[in-house]
Amino acid sequence: MERKFIDQKIRTASEPPRNMGLESRKAHFEAQLAPYWRPLALHCYRMLGSLQDAEEVAQETMLRAWQRIGEVRASESIRAWLYKIATNACLDALRVRRRRSLPHLVRRARTMGDGAPPHEERWIDPAPDAWFEAEDAEDEREPGPERRTLVRENIGLAFIAALQWLPPKQRATLILSDVLGWRPLEIAELLETTIVSVYSLLQRARKGIESHAPHDIASEMTTADEEALLQRYIGAWECGDLDAFTALLAEDAILSMPPLAEWYSGKEAIHRFLTHVLATEPSRYRLIPLRANHAHAVAVFRQKTAGDPYEAAAMTVLAMRRGRIARMIRFASPNLFSYFDLSESPRSARPSQAART
Repeated sequence: MERKFIDQKIRTASEPPRNMGLESRKAHFEAQLAPYWRPLALHCYRMLGSLQDAEEVAQETMLRAWQRIGEVRASESIRAWLYKIATNACLDALRVRRRRSLPHLVRRARTMGDGAPPHEERWIDPAPDAWFEAEDAEDEREPGPERRTLVRENIGLAFIAALQWLPPKQRATLILSDVLGWRPLEIAELLETTIVSVYSLLQRARKGIESHAPHDIASEMTTADEEALLQRYIGAWECGDLDAFTALLAEDAILSMPPLAEWYSGKEAIHRFLTHVLATEPSRYRLIPLRANHAHAVAVFRQKTAGDPYEAAAMTVLAMRRGRIARMIRFASPNLFSYFDLSESPRSARPSQAART
């Protein structure tokens, strides 16, 4: 079933009274467009793979919309109009920005003793589940098993990373069609091209996504089992029990650590690496559970010396499979914490899934 919002027409985008001052007009405009902010930022995140870039482009979209508010026609969907502005802003940004990915998708695994690899690449960011809630609330399709699977695939890190391999117009076409449910005619109007071109872009994009998207890991676990495994993971790491921690890993587990380009494959290789890390950088840790890209994750706080405050260190997104941790992507970027409504101290941090607005 097509997304109903595509056919909804402008009901509130009326011109403010002519005698309204500039600041009042801006407030009127912002109130009209406020509900669209988060869905637009999410659309930009899928296009760009970066939370900061997504928010910047969403803000640029609002600025362009304010400057072009006179272009809106009474028969036009305001959401479609905003998505057109946002998509074109993303396409403009992608002309000068390098493609983002994840280390384990573009480099070979390391073993202890390898030379340090370069890490000038730009990596994708994880996104809080709250970013996807606004989109879910707008979707009136029945949340059956197939729909839940589609949602999980459309927001998983593997899908976000695979999108970045597509040429920008193919990427936009795939997102608009297969994620947002737009019709080919609507996509053609947005991209200012023909329906034939849209079908061609979509066909190539689907082939491209299949070739670059690794099969996401299915946990085959109940929610209760996943939560129990997560708590064992947290407990083992906070206690510094590396043997117990390693016992939770699958034999073919992966540890990836952007912005570093290095990553490790296999529980033994991971154990050797972490043994070296804990021996050379002894610290105490506190982990806060949360959700990112519809997956379990933890915010990692580190205390370097006894008595020192715990500081934001990293965010690790997990994938589970058959009672074990199959993948750990550790994003050593404390700036991510604010997007997850986390403070820089574990004492006041709360894993509420509210993203900043």
